[in-house]
Parts: sequence; structure tokens; C-alpha cells
Amino acid sequence: MTSRAHVERSQVEASLRDLFGEGEQAARQYAGVTAGAAGALGFLAMVFAFLLGRRKGRRRSSIIEIRSR
Repeated sequence: MTSRAHVERSQVEASLRDLFGEGEQAARQYAGVTAGAAGALGFLAMVFAFLLGRRKGRRRSSIIEIRSR
């Protein structure tokens, strides 16, 4: 028969803390960059939508010529 080692609760907690601690540290490190990139992407999307709507409005509008006698 094989003997199994007893795993303590503190050992499991320590390994989980180490595992998740690395991920949290990386997330905090890139949080500012991610927020800035998301803001820039949102701004570019708004500018793109504005320019597309402006172009569509020019295409649909008719040219009116007023002549005076």
C-alpha cells in the first residue's frame, strides 16, 4: 500500500495565495494602461461615428439653388 501525506489547510491556503497573488499583481500593474487604451479606443470610435454620420448627411442632402430675378 502507498501512504498518503496529510495536506494541511494552511498549505492549501498558502499555495492559493501565491497563485492568485501573482495574477493580482500583474492586473494592478497594467490597470492604468488598460484604462487609457479603452478611453482612447472609445474616443476614436466616437470620432469615426461622427465623421461617418456627417458624410451620410452630405450625401442625402439636396443642393438648393436660389435665383433672384
